[in-house]
Amino acid sequence: MGLRLDYLGVCAVMSFLLTLPLAACRNAGVGSSSVRVAANLARQQQSALPFSSSSLTHINLRRRREVLVRDAMFRRSKHSRTTTTSTMAEYKVVERGTLYSLDYRCFIQGPNGLVNPWHDIPLFADQDKKIYNMIVEIPRWSNAKMEMATKEPMAPIKQDEKKGKPRFVHNIFPHRGYIWNYGALPQTWEDPNHTDKNTKAKGDNDPIDVIEIGSKIHARGSVVPVKIVGTIALLDEGETDWKLVAITSTDPEADNVNSIEDVNKIFPGLLAATREWFRTYKVPAGKPFNQFAFNGEYQNAEFAHNVINETHDFWKQLIKEEKPELNTETHVAGATHAADDGKWAKIVEEMPAKGEPAALPSDVDASHFILDPRQ
Repeated sequence: MGLRLDYLGVCAVMSFLLTLPLAACRNAGVGSSSVRVAANLARQQQSALPFSSSSLTHINLRRRREVLVRDAMFRRSKHSRTTTTSTMAEYKVVERGTLYSLDYRCFIQGPNGLVNPWHDIPLFADQDKKIYNMIVEIPRWSNAKMEMATKEPMAPIKQDEKKGKPRFVHNIFPHRGYIWNYGALPQTWEDPNHTDKNTKAKGDNDPIDVIEIGSKIHARGSVVPVKIVGTIALLDEGETDWKLVAITSTDPEADNVNSIEDVNKIFPGLLAATREWFRTYKVPAGKPFNQFAFNGEYQNAEFAHNVINETHDFWKQLIKEEKPELNTETHVAGATHAADDGKWAKIVEEMPAKGEPAALPSDVDASHFILDPRQ
């Protein structure tokens, strides 16, 4: 069928479907015709939809390709010393504590032991092709606000805290949770002491953020090779907060997406929805609308690569500091604070074992409707 849907329209249909129980979907025939309308996005969140994946009919008929994750770690002495390009290696997550609680931690382990994903995982998966490693913190369609704990040893992924409770982002109609896989590039740092010449604002003291727009929902803690196609400059409560637009390098659409223009062509409506999501996502919590540099216009891939290079240089300076405010223990050769593998292993061993997830807040499924003052 020659149907191509606007992203916002698809999200509206899917948001309605998500409110229906399975029986209602079947009785109404949602498992067939209605799902076909939302198929281009429904195939991306099979686990979130209230019906089985066998009922999906894909609009995009390109054959799926197996995702190969190119990643690596590098450690002192017996490990690689490069800080630029990774080699093939496997990472796995080591979870401790209770998911959706403040004691939850997601550690990353490489083939030779525990790593600090922020510092030890190389920036590049393939430097010659400008393919970067992305650390996935938040899978698409989820609400739990997860991030690397940059002040803790090993920078485990943990849930952000708000007023003493785990933080969940609100659903801004017609979306649910995060509308892409969300994470960060390792070996980058937005320096809070540096005023960006373009945004006129200082950095947010975190690794640079990435939104991954491909077809797969990536698990928390995944290390994914991505191609960067552009960026948008969010001014979040007065701080520069770059959001890199990326697609997994092995995604079925990766060869067709090389620029911001291509994103608009292949995923119509997604960039507009992304900008609106970042502008409004804190409003239900009583915060003002976020602002953007460049009047909210997306910058191209070359601009994004330059931003990455700059934040990589800031990171190199950070790991040389004698008394940094953030934890810079790492296996990177030449860093001031070397990792202590024995200490790290003991920290993980002494944490509570992974248990059943905590109950989600009663309002986590609620949708919030934003009255736009510009209209």
